[in-house]
Amino acid sequence: MYNKEITKEILNSKIFKEWHYFKYHFQLISNGIFLHPLANSIAVLCTDLENKKENLGKSYIKKIGSISGKEKYLPHYEQLLQTLSELMVVHKASTFDWSPRYELIQEPTAIDSRKNPEIIIQNESIKIGIEVKSPEFFKKANERSSKSQQISTRTQIFETVNKNETMLPRDNTLKDFLQSANEKFLPFKKESEHFIGVLIVVWDDFIYEPISAIAPYARGLFSENSFLKDKNGEIEKFLGVDCVILTRHLLPIVKATRDESLPDLYRYPLDYGREGEFPFKVFYNNPWTKQTINPLIYSCFQAIEPGAHLGAEYLPSDFINWI
Repeated sequence: MYNKEITKEILNSKIFKEWHYFKYHFQLISNGIFLHPLANSIAVLCTDLENKKENLGKSYIKKIGSISGKEKYLPHYEQLLQTLSELMVVHKASTFDWSPRYELIQEPTAIDSRKNPEIIIQNESIKIGIEVKSPEFFKKANERSSKSQQISTRTQIFETVNKNETMLPRDNTLKDFLQSANEKFLPFKKESEHFIGVLIVVWDDFIYEPISAIAPYARGLFSENSFLKDKNGEIEKFLGVDCVILTRHLLPIVKATRDESLPDLYRYPLDYGREGEFPFKVFYNNPWTKQTINPLIYSCFQAIEPGAHLGAEYLPSDFINWI
């Protein structure tokens, strides 16, 4: 059952007062229960968060409701997908058993910083900052359907293909995510040498795109030959980010908004999944921070090392010809 305050927050939100993509999903209600799977999923997760920390669940209802007011405005749809991705990850982190007793800090702040990650999990032995990012979905989905080929890395092939007919690597998206997380995490690292910065990227089923962009392969962002260098020719090392975790949760969220069947083994729209279940979540540790990653992080987010044993989509790729 939902927290009464969460139900009240939803019913009094802009979801019902202004044009909103999710009004349809939330207006299916009976005896205080939201009948649409997406709306129910949001209400359940926000209730769990509210029970963990006062106002945390309500803050996500307010955030979802605030993305409103412009009819069929696609950027708002993208923002909602990103917000639901964040909600799912924050819920997973907040409800995990980080024994011994831990403290959950929402939108934490550090000295000399105007930006903050989503949450920090901390106790006497753990201080983990979590930042969640997801890419734009619809523009790239349309681009894949309109172009016959794709390159995923900046190998020699990059210089030879017709750029107008080719979907290009998405490494700039990963670069932006890493730079943003790095800026948020560095002030916390200055305050505590034990701080671990974790960037979680919620992608779609084309998981080889971020893998190819970040892997220590070709000119990936975690490679010695990274394409990203400063004006002095030095590789940008993102020393605030110790670990990147990649998931494939964007597609089930999109399908839930469209009333389509959920893919794979997802049980509900914001289902993070279970350990060892497909689709897998993978991690890359930053080779330059040399920070020891607490194994509870991998356990919480069910993250494993990528490789051929997980399937071809979990390997970096150079060139793809769509047939």
